[in-house]
Amino acid sequence: MPNQPLTVTVQQALDCVGNASGPATSATFALPAAPSPGDVVINEILFNPRVGGVDFVEVLNRSNKYLNMQGWQLGSVEATGSTIRAEPISSGPLLLPPGGLLAFTTRPDIVQSQYPASTNATNLVAVPALPTFPDDAGTVVMLDAQAQVLDRYAYSEKQHLKLLDQTEGVSLERIRAAGPSEARNFHSAASSVGYATPGRANSQQQTEPEGAGLLTVAPELFTPDEDGQQDFTTLTYQLEEPGYAGSVTIYDAQGRLAATWCATKRCQRAASGSGMA
Repeated sequence: MPNQPLTVTVQQALDCVGNASGPATSATFALPAAPSPGDVVINEILFNPRVGGVDFVEVLNRSNKYLNMQGWQLGSVEATGSTIRAEPISSGPLLLPPGGLLAFTTRPDIVQSQYPASTNATNLVAVPALPTFPDDAGTVVMLDAQAQVLDRYAYSEKQHLKLLDQTEGVSLERIRAAGPSEARNFHSAASSVGYATPGRANSQQQTEPEGAGLLTVAPELFTPDEDGQQDFTTLTYQLEEPGYAGSVTIYDAQGRLAATWCATKRCQRAASGSGMA
């Protein structure tokens, strides 16, 4: 049956002349299922590499399915917005397990050399070509073997943290796996990891907000200095009636007023919601 992983373990194997294989080895496999839109999402993209560098696109399987990426494509939407230029990412079977991520690039060796401390080489996949991703703005698209669009994300250099002196070699990372593929759910990779995490968990990732009651803030103290540590705080609110208004006031470490956010319009549309500062 699909999505039922099996593991085969070989305790010892001998070749034709009696040489032993060494310690026990194992491999896990599964019969893959058909993907649906939203199962696999764009997780990270480097569209403006350093000098001598190359682009990469990382995808995440946020479903509970085992998926075969054979025949899948990565595409770029042209400026007209109507045409997708796509390139294949795997001509043979390529299994993506639940929660798995893979980063696709034309030169894994260059990616490893430029991000030696933040790359998982086992999750880098070499491809013959990637679509052209403009350095200022564009849209990356993930398509399955039937050309069904699984996910798309419109990126822009303006989405990078304003504190950065330069954005060459800095990737944009998804913040919440279950969140939308929109600008508000992406952020510049942290400086503490070298500004990109190809093949690894994102430096800026957060879990989905939890909490009960009228209002929760987690964490209550945050430091938006793009070091990858508590750069964001999440405000979760539950309003009693539609049309209720709310406001958020942010203070700095000395207790001085830093910013005020009014949620009136958002609260008029729904009785509950969440925001991220």
